[in-house]
Amino acid sequence: MYLPIEQMPDHSRVWVYQANRPFTASETQAIQDYLAPALTQWAAHGAGLNASFEIRFQQVIVIAVDETVNAASGCSIDASTRWFKEMGANLGIDFFDRSTAVVEGDELTLIPLTALKNNPVLTPSTQIIPLQTESLGAYREGWLQAANTTWLQRYFA
Repeated sequence: MYLPIEQMPDHSRVWVYQANRPFTASETQAIQDYLAPALTQWAAHGAGLNASFEIRFQQVIVIAVDETVNAASGCSIDASTRWFKEMGANLGIDFFDRSTAVVEGDELTLIPLTALKNNPVLTPSTQIIPLQTESLGAYREGWLQAANTTWLQRYFA
């Protein structure tokens, strides 16, 4: 069952999908029109999942599932991956880009993995979007992380 993100509990499990470029207004609408019904029908072994999504920075989509109602299974997670592959193919967007997303104010900049070392944009305090977030509560509390508190710390002396 699809619920507004505000109605999802803090303990909900999350997945972060980062696109390789910002969405246009029509793409944002297409994504919303695709995901709301998909989440309404999303199930694990025939049992409906309480789920939601949010689009941030016109480039990042966060999916949340309340696993106290029903837990997402391998098959249901695979289904969600197929949604993003399908949307990506239809819209010409790569939702599996693994660049580092740097946030400055309301702006998002992607740094490819091959360009991280000695990159002047990347400092210990640079705020990044982690592609793995422990829970919706952690996401709500300030899901952006300083680069030196992530795996990127290896790039700082």
